[in-house]
Amino acid sequence: MQRLKSLFVTLFFLLSPSLLADTLKVIGIPGAPYRFYNENHQLVGFDVEILDEIMDKLGIKYHIDLLSSSARLTKMWQDPNVDMVFTLSKKAQRFKFLTYADEAHINLSWNFFIRKENKNKIFFNEYDDLSGLNIGATQGFAYTPEFWQAAKDGIFSLDMVVNNNLNLKKLVHGRFDTYASNTVETLYVAKQAGYLNEIDYLAKPLKQTPYYNAFVKASDYKGLDKLIQAYNHELKEMKQDGRYDEIYLRYFGVKHGEDLIQ
Repeated sequence: MQRLKSLFVTLFFLLSPSLLADTLKVIGIPGAPYRFYNENHQLVGFDVEILDEIMDKLGIKYHIDLLSSSARLTKMWQDPNVDMVFTLSKKAQRFKFLTYADEAHINLSWNFFIRKENKNKIFFNEYDDLSGLNIGATQGFAYTPEFWQAAKDGIFSLDMVVNNNLNLKKLVHGRFDTYASNTVETLYVAKQAGYLNEIDYLAKPLKQTPYYNAFVKASDYKGLDKLIQAYNHELKEMKQDGRYDEIYLRYFGVKHGEDLIQ
């Protein structure tokens, strides 16, 4: 029954030319291995392949713009020319602007990164363990309410940037003591930049959170509500028929559900 329902939604889109006239505009911020340009200047990544698989099945044309900062990304959530946003955690203040997909397409862990010379010197089991430290953070990133409250209470100080990619270099050069970031993405970038042997991360994650693609409520895309339904059905189908697992294994080297960090 579920497969017949999904087939109906797919056929609805394929037989509705008026809904195919527009090109879906998708925005996000760059971050390998999720969304990045390869050596041939092609936009690739786990998120990109998931979207491509779904939209190709639905016959939907789309265009991706990767923006320089999360702050700029947030401003575009009210732009009627923007239709979809890559890979966000659920936050109540975002519901006014965004309709989230029914289920997450990936679960991400965030850990505090340190210089290897500070291993066994910096710990994180509770926020008081970070007392007196200078911590890097990126404007527009959610982190956790407890993280921001600890900063507000003066437990640690913040060194803010608008582009998360700056934090790794600042850490390596001793500009601050630690910063929290997407674990897999940071290790990937550190390896590419030659910093992998200079950094480590603390065992306890800051957060482990499901991330969703979301659709912009202010969008003027025709038939967006039906597209959201079709997207939801296709993502579930991908997880059931093995297409999702194939993409996941290709980018992360393990099967979905296994530990990403070996």
